[in-house]
Amino acid sequence: MVDEKKYGHIEIKNVSKRYINLVGEENDAVDNVSLDIKSGEFVSFMGPSGCGKTTLLRIIAGLLKPDEGQLYLDGEEIKGPGYERGLVFQNPELFEWLNVEQNVAFGLKARKVYKEQKENVQKYIDMVGLNGFEKALPHHLSGGMQQRTAFARALINHPKVLLLDEPFGALDAFTRVSLQDRLIELWKSIGYTAIMVTHDVEEAVVLSQKVVVMTGRPAKVSKIFEINQDYPRNRNSIEMVELKQKILEEMHI
Repeated sequence: MVDEKKYGHIEIKNVSKRYINLVGEENDAVDNVSLDIKSGEFVSFMGPSGCGKTTLLRIIAGLLKPDEGQLYLDGEEIKGPGYERGLVFQNPELFEWLNVEQNVAFGLKARKVYKEQKENVQKYIDMVGLNGFEKALPHHLSGGMQQRTAFARALINHPKVLLLDEPFGALDAFTRVSLQDRLIELWKSIGYTAIMVTHDVEEAVVLSQKVVVMTGRPAKVSKIFEINQDYPRNRNSIEMVELKQKILEEMHI
């Protein structure tokens, strides 16, 4: 991996978040969560559907503000969105009127650094395996190719932290496995902290160094599983099967 100074150290300290429903009642989504995510780690959040995992991810992204607690990136408090935290959603969320090249370049133009860094557009298109599709519009691409474009768009800003909200959830099984492998290649070669929300326990154990299992709403940390195995990982090894079973048991599934 590259120089550790480029990575993003995330500290989550006693973070809570509440929502108010249509009749004015408060509903807790995240309750007093504290986590230390080291520079360059790949961490997955798992838990029951609707437990608050994505809420916590959006708080890290700066899209939501916690009602209590603080979050820090490399010692600086997170108070809003920033290009140093890239975000990839379950759906690619591409601009349908822009081609692949223009979608990937969008962040550079928004930051007014396109002229200085425009050579990186082709670099990241090649990196995600879309060479030859630069001029294609999103509706001409498969779901997997659209998601590759979304990864390139997020990574071109050189984020310290890549936030992944079920990034493979809408893809077929073959494409999902292929993109999971590509994600690990990118993570190892570029170097960034990765935080992923997923409902797929196999995906979590194949990709992650640490799996954080959360309780039902409001989300609290139930247990953290450390995975100290080299990449690429054998999805069907005894160790992987046993670990998947332990995580499922922790989730009461």
